[in-house]
Amino acid sequence: MRPQILLLVAFSVMLVGTAQSSEAEGVLKSMQQELDRNVKGLVLPDYPGPYFISYLMRETEAVNVTSRFGAPVMKRAETVRHVGVDVRVGSPALDNSLDPFSGFDMPFRFQPFAGRAPLVDDDKALRRSLWLITDQEYKQAVASYLKVKAQRVYQADDPEFVGCFSDSPVSRHVATPAQRIEDIDPYEKIVTRLSQRLTEKAFIHDSWVSFDATRYNRYFVNSEGSLVFTSDTYFAFSAEASARADDGSVIPHNMVVYARTIDQIPSEKEVTRLLDAMVEELDALRKAEILQPYSGPTLLAGDTAGVFLHEALGHRLEGHRQNGIDEGSTFSGKVGDQILPESISIVDDPTLASFGNQGINGYYTHDDEGVVAQKAILVEAGKLAGFLLTRRPSKGLKVSNGHARASNTQAPVARMGTLVMRSTQTVSEPELKERLMAEAKAQGKPFAIILRSAAGGATNTSSWGFQAFKGVARLVYKVDLESGDETLVRGVELVGTPLASLMKVQAVGSEPILFNGYCGAESGFIPVSTITPSLLLSELEFQKSPPQREQPPVLEPPQ
Repeated sequence: MRPQILLLVAFSVMLVGTAQSSEAEGVLKSMQQELDRNVKGLVLPDYPGPYFISYLMRETEAVNVTSRFGAPVMKRAETVRHVGVDVRVGSPALDNSLDPFSGFDMPFRFQPFAGRAPLVDDDKALRRSLWLITDQEYKQAVASYLKVKAQRVYQADDPEFVGCFSDSPVSRHVATPAQRIEDIDPYEKIVTRLSQRLTEKAFIHDSWVSFDATRYNRYFVNSEGSLVFTSDTYFAFSAEASARADDGSVIPHNMVVYARTIDQIPSEKEVTRLLDAMVEELDALRKAEILQPYSGPTLLAGDTAGVFLHEALGHRLEGHRQNGIDEGSTFSGKVGDQILPESISIVDDPTLASFGNQGINGYYTHDDEGVVAQKAILVEAGKLAGFLLTRRPSKGLKVSNGHARASNTQAPVARMGTLVMRSTQTVSEPELKERLMAEAKAQGKPFAIILRSAAGGATNTSSWGFQAFKGVARLVYKVDLESGDETLVRGVELVGTPLASLMKVQAVGSEPILFNGYCGAESGFIPVSTITPSLLLSELEFQKSPPQREQPPVLEPPQ
């Protein structure tokens, strides 16, 4: 479960078709008609019929152009429609969803085209696709429901179990299709020029530059009367380069800049500036000393605080992680408990579309259950206040706040959108550094650490694993406690346990920073964001990162 700074899921030459609102309404009509037919007639003799059905079609139109060594190596486009069908048998109090082998992609996981819908708006083809999947899902749902009931003969009831499905207001929303790029050729020329710029650096032994453009349309109907069409675009310039240190270590570095609308796509001049900064940092990294494992005062500067909060806290506040024996349930039953300093409050707000002139990856209007996106209050004055919720209820929290999210044919679960942290007590960046140095002196440390860039992170929330998180540190600096001079180091990654690390936040910066990325979990890769200021921690641990060493090429590269 990690925010992927570089990973834009690019099915990636031209985006095809133009989904007008009227066309979207035609697709929704076909879906609604097939849904109504199944609601009325889908039942096996002597077995219960479904009490709820929903159809979700995710349509991805994506294009990617990539250049390597100053020449194009990839130019591709793909349009794909994935269909997910949710059939529920039983009742909201107890249904088939408790069986882990029930839901969305389970019955047809080994049938490669079963989860696909026609790429053209063909009523018969679409309805037949839905008909066949619905039939498979219903049969599986009946079997799963009977299995769930049978298991309760042997298993004692969970005293905290509050049901399987909650009520939700009916949603009716048909958005205007988002504007997409019609001519990709100018962007191909830009990435080729940028790639050539990387090739001119002798110390870089491999590199590439990409541009990705994706339009993501969702069509949703359910048996309660909800009907939703949303349309969103995601754009990204990304680059990666690698060099070798004197000890043979392969040092990678990357750059990515996201946009949500065509108007927000950065100019070639701006991307060039970011690329040059990446090259300068890579050159410094290959010459940097290796830092030995460290534990002590650390300043998470810039967007690194967002990565920390995402991994240490965000995933553990996803509602479904509070239920079941397979989850560590770190914060289950802790609503009202102090988990952060009382000056700090945190919300997840997917309704935020922009931050300054930047688009926010985590913005959406409706989730994958057709529920309106809502701001979820997670931490208030340092106390745990709530969780990210879907229509799967949790103890004391029975109403969805619009955070059911997934990709492709994955079943939606509670996921973050845009995690926002605010504090009533903030200090300037220079003062944060002064406090960092003072804390390190008080602890008798030889130096302090500033983390200025992280390449992503990971965490484990299961009850069978360690309740810990990890961050891939990219730009780590040792701070001299007398002069304040910063020395770039390498070879470490940050680690910690959530409950201990969160309570070690000592000070919060005054300048919030937007972090855009992609997060992978059991429901697939989805776009996410954080908006957080810098954080000063009295203690954070850095462990040795896995070494990556290889022999250089026998020959010099051709000139």
